[in-house]
Amino acid sequence: MLSSKEDSVLLDSAKIASSKAIRSSIALGLTIKVIRDHEIIAVNPDRSVRVIRKISKPLIDVSALRKGMVLERK
Repeated sequence: MLSSKEDSVLLDSAKIASSKAIRSSIALGLTIKVIRDHEIIAVNPDRSVRVIRKISKPLIDVSALRKGMVLERK
């Protein structure tokens, strides 16, 4: 298990890496796809946004779940 300090270092590294990747992609004129508010969104290099698809949130009956159950996607 990672310590709290290691967790924060990993999170900070991931934030820096993702922001650099986004800046590089925009500089190269590439479209970036992100998930925001249950939607897949394409962000163009000119910062215009287009919704590609909405992601439906599945309804799960949490009361029927027990520890150790195996869930299968239908």
